[in-house]
Amino acid sequence: MTTPDVDDGQAQLWRITIPVIASVSAVDALTDRLVETLCPTSWALHVTDSNSLSKAEQRRLREEIAGTNG
Repeated sequence: MTTPDVDDGQAQLWRITIPVIASVSAVDALTDRLVETLCPTSWALHVTDSNSLSKAEQRRLREEIAGTNG
């Protein structure tokens, strides 16, 4: 993750990506929790299922997830 060396207190645009392997109901629950958590912050939520990703992108994200789960 790249972040500025100094926090000048100014709001700036960020993109946070969280790839997950989960059922539809688990993703719904997760997005509900994110909405509750982020409510006071200006934000937008985009949920994309694997069918809209290329096979290469699906493979890359699965490898990324596997790498974070020890």
